[in-house]
Amino acid sequence: MIKSCLILSFWGCICVAAIAQPDDIPFAQPGKCYAKCFTPDKYETVTEQVVLREASEEAKAVQAQFETITAYVVAKEASTRFAVEPAQFETVTEKIMVAPPGKRLPASSYDTVREVIVIRPETRQYTVTEAVFEPGSAPVVTEDAYTVLEVLPQQYTFIPDVVEIRAASTRWVRKKADRDCLGADPEDCFVWCLVETPAQYVEFTKKELAGCGSEGADDCVQTTFVAPKTTDMAVLKVKKPAAALESVIPAETKTISKLVLKSSAPAPQGDEPAEFITVTKQVLKRPARVREEYVPAEYKPIQRKALKSPATVVYEPVPAEYAPVVKRKLVRKGGFSQWREIVCGEKITGYTVRQIQEALKALGYFKGAPEPNLGARTKAALAEFQKDRDLPADGNIDIETLQALGISY
Repeated sequence: MIKSCLILSFWGCICVAAIAQPDDIPFAQPGKCYAKCFTPDKYETVTEQVVLREASEEAKAVQAQFETITAYVVAKEASTRFAVEPAQFETVTEKIMVAPPGKRLPASSYDTVREVIVIRPETRQYTVTEAVFEPGSAPVVTEDAYTVLEVLPQQYTFIPDVVEIRAASTRWVRKKADRDCLGADPEDCFVWCLVETPAQYVEFTKKELAGCGSEGADDCVQTTFVAPKTTDMAVLKVKKPAAALESVIPAETKTISKLVLKSSAPAPQGDEPAEFITVTKQVLKRPARVREEYVPAEYKPIQRKALKSPATVVYEPVPAEYAPVVKRKLVRKGGFSQWREIVCGEKITGYTVRQIQEALKALGYFKGAPEPNLGARTKAALAEFQKDRDLPADGNIDIETLQALGISY
């Protein structure tokens, strides 16, 4: 602590008053008193907010939402079947000449020729078999897959810090009278020391985000995949598909005998008609064919939990954290003033005191019964008035204070 001391002689009742010599005060006049007045530093108290934690965002997990729906699962697998359209025939008759016209010649004049006639052509036919089913099972999803989000708690680093609430300053402190002072009155001489007041601080702890302390988390959000839920449901499965077997129906024929005149034989005479036989035939109008048809699967209803909205993360603002800190702020620097004229002690009469009390009472500073002298209540009211008017607030009298109160001197 640094101390600087100023030794002054005091006389009278105001400020740091001293009996000055004309050579010390160039403007001094005989019969008047002068003083260097001490004005203390003026402070005001202010409250400031210190940030303990910066504003940030906090993740909030909104989990997946489900709804129950009716789903349809296969109870019997799809298959095929075959439909057969048989061949279509048309019946026709045909006359075939078996002996030429004219008078019949001896048998030796003819050759007997055998001819095979198709009375029903070769055709194809189909034999079909139905699909064969067997009981089985198939996995069915009863609940959709989804993700679960977990927001991990934020980790903080705690950092100590300090805030200055009062700056370092100096102030004058009055000490006991100097024992070596030559004045007859011990109050004629005393010591003022300039004392350094160190700055004052208040400690607090700041919080800084340090992540969530977990690996594999994206922005402090842990994602867990939940597989779909399934169950085995009974189903009829195709064991052997439907089939269509093709076979051939051979043609039907008929053999007939014809008389054919030999080339060496004479031409028959006469008008006898030729001989005919009538043959009934079946002519193929449309061949047999098979048609494959699709048989759709059969279904049955089940209740299933379907994913309505997936899990998501929303971010909400987190306001900063503050702590109030009360600081003492210097408004006006005090200290010793220049030499100024003061009221000499012998001139402070009872009348002067009454004038001061009445002026202070009119302004609302002095209350209660009048005091016969410059007592404690008068000094307190005077100090309050001086403080409000930015005068040296020591509760004593100087010319400037009297002028401010409207009192002639």
